[in-house]
Amino acid sequence: MTFPQPLDRPNARPLPDLFTTQEAYAAGLRGRDLAGDDYRRLFRGGYARSGVDPTYLELLKFGLRAVPSAQFAAEHSAARLYGGITPPASSLHFGTRVRHPCTLAGICLRFYTKDPDLVIYKGVLTTTPGQTFLDMARPLEFVDLLVFGDSLVRNAPCSPSYLRQFVADKSAHGAQRAREVAAMVRSNVRSPNESRLRLLMHSGGLPAPEINHVVENKETGRWREIDLAFPEWKVGVEFDGRHHIEREQQWDKDILRREELETMGWTFVIVTSTAMYAEPLRVLDRIGDKIVLAGGPRIRIRDDWRRHFG
Repeated sequence: MTFPQPLDRPNARPLPDLFTTQEAYAAGLRGRDLAGDDYRRLFRGGYARSGVDPTYLELLKFGLRAVPSAQFAAEHSAARLYGGITPPASSLHFGTRVRHPCTLAGICLRFYTKDPDLVIYKGVLTTTPGQTFLDMARPLEFVDLLVFGDSLVRNAPCSPSYLRQFVADKSAHGAQRAREVAAMVRSNVRSPNESRLRLLMHSGGLPAPEINHVVENKETGRWREIDLAFPEWKVGVEFDGRHHIEREQQWDKDILRREELETMGWTFVIVTSTAMYAEPLRVLDRIGDKIVLAGGPRIRIRDDWRRHFG
């Protein structure tokens, strides 16, 4: 790429950590300076000083300033801004009401035919949580959208009922999927795999479990929490992932917690990520068998789970 030569500027402005080409020229830099080791290009027209490691929030604010026609954060970038969990996205995602082709590597610019719901969050103009959830229903699979929805209501200022109301009458592409998933979104779900396990149980026809059910040990006065619980039969279902083993102290606490609950009559089905993805039907049968052994009814497993885990 060739750069126009900057004019001599005796009163050149200081250069911020993130800057545009125009700001570089105003600071007295030349094209060959920008191509050197002191700076790195973030995208065409946007640079950072070498050694500067901007936060995602700083990148979003800079992108809105530097990318032509970018007006607000949208889709994956809005989701990440709210603390929602989605599959990784390598680009910054912005929205606009101005038709403007964007060919910048690392930038996705979505044109909205109608004004979306917007709000200022953490100093960034962005789509609202409801609008973001609706927008993400287009690129995400059902299970990923549920993971996102659960994490959104956990981390952002919104609730499951708000999401359901927001998408109830929408007709945008993906709105039907958004309504299906919003009906399943719950508060206080603590990990993506808990969302996935809950979807497996739901699509297999098992009863809806209580999330983060709290049990009091009347003898000790301690309160214990169960990830997914059927209190009627004292059956708990919990996901046990590798991260628990890597955090040995937390793993030890989980074992002691379950042992205490077992003395109170609770039984558990422990599900690993390998089992959930390699043998989903076996996981459903294990939970169903545990409910029967605890005095509950025999539940016929539906084949709907294959839609998401087949």
